[in-house]
Amino acid sequence: MTAALAVAAGSILALSAPAPAAPPDEGQRTGPVQFWAKDLGSCKAEFAIENRTNVTTYTIDWRIDDEVPDGRDIGVGFPIWRTGDPNMASKADSPTWPDEVPPNTPENRTMVSDRDPVTATYVQDLKNLNGWNPGLPNPEADTHTISYRMVLGPPGNNGQTPTETPEWIGDRQWHTVTVTGCNPTTPGGGSLEELFGS
Repeated sequence: MTAALAVAAGSILALSAPAPAAPPDEGQRTGPVQFWAKDLGSCKAEFAIENRTNVTTYTIDWRIDDEVPDGRDIGVGFPIWRTGDPNMASKADSPTWPDEVPPNTPENRTMVSDRDPVTATYVQDLKNLNGWNPGLPNPEADTHTISYRMVLGPPGNNGQTPTETPEWIGDRQWHTVTVTGCNPTTPGGGSLEELFGS
């Protein structure tokens, strides 16, 4: 009887124990093109692209909360969201491909991925969106979840690296960051905007 109770108590404890917290999403932190985002508070997020290639066109796409589930069709073969709002593209030191070097061919590999890193950062203020309509979803919420991914950029070396693995970074996988401070509340329960005006 005592053993059975002990087993039952252990089962109850196992069921009531909180699940371990998911590790924070750090973006894509491996490979020649790395990217990530962080919350700055005050309803702002900072995106970064660290580029070790000589290609400037690796570009982040992003969306807020669960907006427009089907994205937009701009003729690239897959849906996109807020790319171009503004254009969050990578930077690279000159000479850059394909503007300043010859075409990339199997015989002459002019696209490289062993440069010193060049980092481009972009701050997005969710309260002051521009470009693509619509505006901020769920405007009364204090926090918003931004999903972001590397959406554009050539695969490199005509599709393959010297080890025969694709150099496309991230495979368009979504990463997330939670942006805070968008509609903070006062101790009395109202928003700061209600208290002080917009």
